[in-house]
Parts: sequence; C-alpha cells; structure tokens
Amino acid sequence: MERQADSFRHFEQLDTPQTQNFAAEAHAQTKRQFADTPAARQLADGLLQQMQDKRQIPFCQEHRARMYHFHQDSEYPKGVYRVCTSASYRSGYPEWQILFSVADFDELLGDDVYLGGVSHLVEQPTRALLTLSRAGGDTAYTLEIDLAAGTLVEGGFHFPAGKNHVSWRDENSVWVCPAWDERQLTESGYPCEVWLVERGQSFEESTPVYRMDEGGMMVNAWRYLDPQGAPIDLIEASQGFYTKTYLQVSPAGEANPLNLPEDCDVVGYLAGHLLITLRKDWKRANQSYAGGSLLAVKVNRGSIGEACLLFTPSETQALESVETTRRFVVAHILDNVQGRLKTWRFADGQWQEVPLPRLPSGALEITDQPWGGDTVYFAASSFTESLTLYALDLSVMELSVMRRQPEQFDSDGITVQQLQAESADGTQIPYFHVGKAANADTPTLIYVYGGFGVPELPHYLGSIGKYWLETGNAFVLANVRGGGEFGPKWHQAAQGLHKHKSTDDLLAVAHDLAKRGLSSPNKIGLQGGSNGGLVVASAFVRRPQAFGAMVCEMPLTDMLRYPLLSAGASWTDEYGNPQKYDVCREYWAQHSPYHQLAADTAYPPALITTSLSDDRVHPAHALKFYARLKTLGGRAWLYAPDGGGHTGNGTQQDSAEELACVLTFLNTALAGGL
Repeated sequence: MERQADSFRHFEQLDTPQTQNFAAEAHAQTKRQFADTPAARQLADGLLQQMQDKRQIPFCQEHRARMYHFHQDSEYPKGVYRVCTSASYRSGYPEWQILFSVADFDELLGDDVYLGGVSHLVEQPTRALLTLSRAGGDTAYTLEIDLAAGTLVEGGFHFPAGKNHVSWRDENSVWVCPAWDERQLTESGYPCEVWLVERGQSFEESTPVYRMDEGGMMVNAWRYLDPQGAPIDLIEASQGFYTKTYLQVSPAGEANPLNLPEDCDVVGYLAGHLLITLRKDWKRANQSYAGGSLLAVKVNRGSIGEACLLFTPSETQALESVETTRRFVVAHILDNVQGRLKTWRFADGQWQEVPLPRLPSGALEITDQPWGGDTVYFAASSFTESLTLYALDLSVMELSVMRRQPEQFDSDGITVQQLQAESADGTQIPYFHVGKAANADTPTLIYVYGGFGVPELPHYLGSIGKYWLETGNAFVLANVRGGGEFGPKWHQAAQGLHKHKSTDDLLAVAHDLAKRGLSSPNKIGLQGGSNGGLVVASAFVRRPQAFGAMVCEMPLTDMLRYPLLSAGASWTDEYGNPQKYDVCREYWAQHSPYHQLAADTAYPPALITTSLSDDRVHPAHALKFYARLKTLGGRAWLYAPDGGGHTGNGTQQDSAEELACVLTFLNTALAGGL
C-alpha cells in the first residue's frame, strides 16, 4: 500500500515542472471535452449572465446610514467596493459611488490579488483594513485604507502576505497574529503569536502579548465592543478545531486565561456577558448545561461569574449562529433543518426572551446587524423561492421587506420533499429531494458536505434550477452525520474513527432514491467539495456500482498523509492523526479513498477539481487520486486552474466556466456518454 501511495507522492511538490505540466495537460484535456464546445460555451455565457444580473440583491454592510457593497461585473471582473446612502438603498434606486477597484492593487503589490474582506473600524467606518488574497488563496496581504480619501493610509497598518489575522483594537492600534515568517507559525501553518501594533510603530517596535506552542493549531485576537459597557480584548488559542483556551487581555497587556470549558465557542459579548455555545455538556458547581446550548456568562475583572442559560436545543434543533445588536442577542435556530430566530435582552439585571413578530419560514440567514442600532437584516428563501431581504427593527418589533430578487428559473411543476433514509446502523438520515415528477430514469444530483459540524441548509437553487431542474433533472441535498443540522451530537457521530458514517449515510440516501423509484444507480451523480469531496470519494471507492458519476471538488483523498499537507495538521480533531496514532493509521488505511482505489474495478466517470493556488487543502489530494485512477484505467478528468484558492475566490467568469464544465460532465456521464 505504501509503495502504491509513494508512486504519486511527487505531486506534493507543486513547484516542479513535472507537477505543473501534468496538471496543465490534464486540465487542458478536460476543458477541450467539457468546456470548449459550442454548447458548453453557451451554457457558461448563460451562467455568467445570471451571476451578473443587476436585479440581484446587493447584500451590504451598513455603517452610519451608508451601505457598503462588493460588486463584480463584466467591466470590473475582479470587483469594486462601492457605497450608497441607506436612504437611496431603501428607495430601490441606490446611487453607488465606487471607492476602489480591486484590480488596481495588482500593480501596487506586484501580485495577482482578490478581495478577501473589508473590516471597517466601526467607530470611524471610513477607515478599513483590506484583506487581499494571493491568487484567491488563504495567504493574504493586509492594507489600511481611508475610504473617504480613496487612498491607502500613509504609514498605516500594512502587513505582508501570510495566513495572518489582523483586527482593529481602536483607531490607533490593531491586534496582529502574523504568519509571514516561518518562525511565527504553528505546525499547521497558522499564527502562533499575538502582537499589539500601535499607529506609527513598525512591527519590530510593537508589543508581543502571547505565544502558543508550535504544536497547537492557531491563535486569534480581537476586541468586542459592548454598546452597554466597556470593551473586552480576547485571545483564542486553539489546540485544535474543537479545543480552545480563551484569554482576556488586561489594560496592562497581560493575557489571563478565562475559566471556560475547552470545547466551547465564544460567539458574542453584550452587557458585560460573554455569549458561549457548548459542544459537550458542561457541569459547573451545582449546574449542568447540555451540549448545543447557548449561555451568557458574566465577566468581571478577568474572571467569569454567573452563567445564564438562554437556549437548549431539542433533538431536532441546532444553534446555527448568534449575533448581537445594541440591546439584543439574536440566535438563528435550526428546527428539522428549517430556520427561525429567537432573541433575548438583558434588562433589570436578568436575561429575558423577547417575542418576535411572525417571520417568514424556510431558510433564513442573518446578513448584517449595523453597529449601534437594533436592526437586523436577514434573507429568506427556499429551494424554489428566490431571496427576499428583510429588515427587522427589534426596538419596535417591526418587519419590513427591503428587496425581492427576481426568480431565476421556472419552478412550475417542481416540488420539494423532505424524506428519510435508513443508514447502516439504523439511524434515520433526512434529505431533500427537489424536482419534477421523477422515475428510475431521472438524472439526479446528490450534494453532500457532512463535516466539521457545518449544516447544509435549503437554499435557492438559481443556476442549478435553471440549467438542471428545468430540464427535468432532480437535485438532492443530503443531511448526513458529520454536519451540524442537529447540533454537536450529529457532528460527533461521524467524527474521528467514526468518519465512515458520513459515507454510510450518503450511500443510504442513494439507495433510498432507487428504492422509492425516484432514480436509479446509473442515473445518480455525486457532488461534494473539501470534506464533502472526501465523503463522495469514499462512497465512490466503496460502492462504485451505486452511482453513475462523481464530481469531487477540492477533496481530501490521501487520509494517511493529510496532516503533512498544507493546513492538514489543523484537522486532526476532525479526522484523528494517522501520523501519530496507530489506531488512526489502521482506520484510515481501510477508509482512505486514495488507498482504496483498486485494480479490476469498474468505476463510474469522475471529474476531480482543485486549484493550484489552494493553500488550505493541498492540490496533491486531487492530483494523486486522479493520477492513480487513470493508471487503473478509470474514466477520470481533472479540472485544475492556477488560481481561485480553496473557496473559488476568483472572477465570475472563472466560476461560470467551471460550473458549465461540471454540468456538461454530469449531463454527459448520466446519459451514458462516457
């Protein structure tokens, strides 16, 4: 097995001509077959037109009655950052002013950069920190810009490219977790140091505040502003994804640990209380709090005091996200994979739940909560109903419609069913089936993620609706274990040495579709990215006869060496460490997709994608899996552009061309044309 793995290990070196030529030739072949045909180019044009439709809702950050928005179109493929007044935005006729063009930074930095984010200083929002990612990857530059003047701040907070964390402390200081020098990094490739950098100081002159052991995962530091009291400065020292120590930084610059459970997440700060979510049960004094709960914990002079339980989920519920306004805590709750909101207010010395007006049903997403006010913006949609943007004014409990996005596909005859499949251990696995009247001949795409406690939620299907569902095909969203649809226990059920249960669940969904007569194995395609790529690749090698095609995007496939590749060492909490523990190595030797590829096996057609600039999941996972599958005579294709990073942070043209390639591949494969 090790000799087989070693035969393609050279692909772990991306800067060699051998690797670059191999990827370029395979990518060119894939484009010739699935992208450079008249039909595929027409499809890409249609997808791009959808993406650049000016009627789509511009989701904004609001600061002091001004709406800030990142916009891409044919004139500005890399995008511009623009602003309008809140009044003109609400009128439906925003008067946009362009603040900067992202492409202008290419020449300034001598690099190919894309906008990763804009962090406004909320007390003075025309000052902002720009994150400019190199080739769309996680490695990024940080620059301070004066948006009012339209210029970079001379002598401002500017930092070299790295997987840095930089955040505002106040107008004249920032928290910096640097990652531009190997001496600043953990074994996972993330920052291990926290520095306080004041205006006018060079980095060398700034103040070191904290350093974690290089064997940890990463550190981060930030300031929470409390509209009802004093701010608090926190450091999060993560030993792994789910094991963290939180420290409060005193005015004197001392970092003091807070006595919080190591598996909690701090998600907000209001009225002198830290808001925390629990992954596991927490027993404290005479109190016990269940995993998945939301608590408000009093903080006083570096120590934590009384905890107040705000929310405990039922068996069908999960806490998706938490936000704060000037006076309220707002939680997005999932109930049987459907969204709703709950809110609380601290008044008269205690936390009280506050009733909300009737809200729309379906999938909800909080999109913004402007600093200093009590308005929350959220979007509502479903698989077949396009987005509506709402403003919820909590001060008067008034709900108003801000924008409605036009429908992007004809949903007549398309129905949505929430069904259940029985997994190998008897667990019922919910999934959504979206499509017209289906039978055994219906091409059906199953999408899956199933990892890191991240839920997959109903969402408007826009491009998939137009170019997949309208033609009579079906779409399935599988809510497998490993995700966060039903809270921490649902995630933990397929974590570590139980990761195969995500694959069990996916196989059960595919079997259930055929059993119900909604499709059949040769008409079922799988799609998943990153951790979802691991899940679909695992299903592909375990039961290839159960599917007609696979789209495996940015995947993990070599689960014996993953801790040695890019950011892989940061995921050992999720998958276990086969480089350190024999039991993990033995487990992944049996389940690693790359190592389970076998000769004399009829695999269905596979499209494997990566980006050579992906500095999170190493491209070698995709390259090695593709190369070995081809060597075994498999029908495989590789889509591997130079840019885009792990999240596809490129131009809309790039995104449209890749999606057109994917859809062309699926249509051809499920029609038996490969």
